[in-house]
Amino acid sequence: MITYRDIRKAINAKLKNEFNIEINSNDVKEGFKRPSFFVTFDNLVKSSDQSQFDRSLTIRIYYFPTDRYDYSLELLDIQEQLENLFDLKFNVLDRKFNIFESSSLITDGVLEFSFDIQFSDAKDVPVDDNVVEIPVDEDGYPSEIGKPVEVIGDENGNPVLDGNEKPIPIELMETLDIKKG
Repeated sequence: MITYRDIRKAINAKLKNEFNIEINSNDVKEGFKRPSFFVTFDNLVKSSDQSQFDRSLTIRIYYFPTDRYDYSLELLDIQEQLENLFDLKFNVLDRKFNIFESSSLITDGVLEFSFDIQFSDAKDVPVDDNVVEIPVDEDGYPSEIGKPVEVIGDENGNPVLDGNEKPIPIELMETLDIKKG
């Protein structure tokens, strides 16, 4: 499963390898060296179902140039390098994410380069220790040969049987309603 931390580490490593410039992790209001980068995530969205979740986010990379008053050519060079560095694909661990629409903006002498990524990841589904698989015949009774069926098991791993000595299949348990008497 890919975490936000994994994404941040991959971005920082990519920036460090390409530019060898400091990457600030503190709030930029606290002071920093120039030149430097500052990376933030924005517009984080997560949706999910039973087996997976989908995430999307905007990655913003701020570049603070060497000189805060004479920066226009330096920012153009860095912007072009960032566009090439984060072009179509972005690697995080063993995955490749598509980059959607990168954009750049210069405000008060600071370059903001941003792009969006989207990805899906499987959920870690807990294993139910009380489920066992046994073969049953076409009438639903345990048999030496037959179709394997997941059934409720007791604490010893033996199938739980109904009043007719049939094992109770998981899908039947999921559809039963409890009636008040």
